[in-house]
Amino acid sequence: MDSNSDNPQGLRVAVVDDDPAIRRIVRLRIQREGVTVEEFERGADIVKQGAEGFDAVCLDLGLAAGDMGGMEVLPHLRAAAPDVPIIVVTAQSDIESVVDAMRAGAYDFVSKPIDGERLKLALGRALDRRQLSRRVAELLRELDSARGKSLIVGESIAVRQMLETVRRVVDSDVAVCILGESGTGKELVARTIHNDGRRRKGPFVAINCASIPDHLQESELFGHEKGAFTGAANTHRGRFEQAEGGTLFLDELGDMSLATQVKLLRAIQEKSIRRVGGTGDIPTNVRLVAATHRDLESLVRKGAFREDLYFRLMVYPIEVPPLRDRLDDLPRLIAHFLRMFKDDVGRDVTRISKEALDALAAHRWSGNIRELQNVVHRAMLTCPGDEIALKDLSPAMQLPVLPPIPEETEPVPSLRTRGLPTLQLKELENMAIQAALAQTNGHIASAAKLLGIGRATLYRRVVESGMKVDMTDDKE
Repeated sequence: MDSNSDNPQGLRVAVVDDDPAIRRIVRLRIQREGVTVEEFERGADIVKQGAEGFDAVCLDLGLAAGDMGGMEVLPHLRAAAPDVPIIVVTAQSDIESVVDAMRAGAYDFVSKPIDGERLKLALGRALDRRQLSRRVAELLRELDSARGKSLIVGESIAVRQMLETVRRVVDSDVAVCILGESGTGKELVARTIHNDGRRRKGPFVAINCASIPDHLQESELFGHEKGAFTGAANTHRGRFEQAEGGTLFLDELGDMSLATQVKLLRAIQEKSIRRVGGTGDIPTNVRLVAATHRDLESLVRKGAFREDLYFRLMVYPIEVPPLRDRLDDLPRLIAHFLRMFKDDVGRDVTRISKEALDALAAHRWSGNIRELQNVVHRAMLTCPGDEIALKDLSPAMQLPVLPPIPEETEPVPSLRTRGLPTLQLKELENMAIQAALAQTNGHIASAAKLLGIGRATLYRRVVESGMKVDMTDDKE
């Protein structure tokens, strides 16, 4: 491989020709432009290596017999690296081969004998195109990575996987159903699909089916004419009309009444709606995104949700992970809420202690991100300074990370005293004297010996205590 030190952009061009003289001419001309060149004598060699690492390829169409011909090499290079421009080199008389090569995807051609200026011009255009393609690809990657980040906070594996599924459908109108527990942020996912999609300039209209009584759902979705029912004092445009040209988000879809489900299915099939009390159909152009925390399949089996509507709306399901499956995002989410509630709290709370963060990580979060939002907001109001400490959390959240407090237990009596009441020392002494005298049949000398005291001492204590025992004095 030849190299050129004056190549700050690191541009590389492959020259494929079985004639070493032609390769040398092309190499020297390209190197004058500050481009690194790699030579290939056989077409099969560059096919094996691949063209991905090059910014352009100069390919001789008339490679020697026994090797892969130029027209055979061309499709291989195009398939492996479609963005790498290929300049074909051929004899002046072989115009037909040039036409075939251009149809097969060649970017430009140079005829033999090689004109240095013509080669320079063709190569310059090819390299400009390659750099432009790279820049477009970089911008697209940046756009993809930025999509949804303004709404969905997190970098955990679970969130990245979810955003990847979102990215696949933002530019289509396919029906999406967002599944997940309450409080996971399903509406944020729906707004991301809208904001990053081709309907972003249109309205985003949301309706929560669970918050609207069954008898009003149809009117809210499709609108009503003036006088259609008691209280309909004016014509009302429903959510379908409000979302024209944009996205209609049906939140808590599982709580929609069966009667409204029938009307919704018709609106999807006919792409038109009819207001309550109306006589004419109104064409609609909206994208439907639904969401639910309920098991729709179970509702279908129970007859509480129409199967045909289920299949209409469940074309592309997206699972939103619960907070307990994305605890790596806790620091980012907390930082987001600290900024969000700054004005409401009226002061800067910028940090959270390790102990408090550990306590939040140990929590089960049945209410998911909505619960975390409330906990952080409350802790910000509670803490006196700029840092949320463990004491600023609720006692229930503190307990899992605090050392356990031992419970009070009754003292365990020894084997000798187990089951006996607590007695004064004098009482225990009298009981021992009585037991010794009983054991020795009142023989005072033997009892004193058994107790380990003198006979006179025992006698005195019996008299002092006023015991009534039969004693036998032995004066031998």
